[in-house]
Amino acid sequence: MITAGEGRYKIVLTSQAIGNDLLVIITGGEEEHIGSVTLKQEKESFQTISKKGHKDYMVSERMTGIIYDKIRKDVLVICGIHIEDATKEEIDILVNNAQKCVDIFLGGIDD
Repeated sequence: MITAGEGRYKIVLTSQAIGNDLLVIITGGEEEHIGSVTLKQEKESFQTISKKGHKDYMVSERMTGIIYDKIRKDVLVICGIHIEDATKEEIDILVNNAQKCVDIFLGGIDD
């Protein structure tokens, strides 16, 4: 488990290898949940499913692309980050903390 940020800005990243594929779960804020799921496969575009009214896909798609570019394996990212009535500044903090988690995660992966 990898974390970045504190309190309502805390983001948690967990991962699980599934054969040659990778599952990554990114959650945080005030209420963890499943807001979106993004899959990236070799030679395919992103496939995203998002709950109605949720904007978690912005994080799941961005992080899926970054992770895929590094590992070059099929990757599925589940994302659920929520702060009630979040300001743009708060959203930026959460996205930056998610990025920090991904950077730490990828730093531990051999090329």
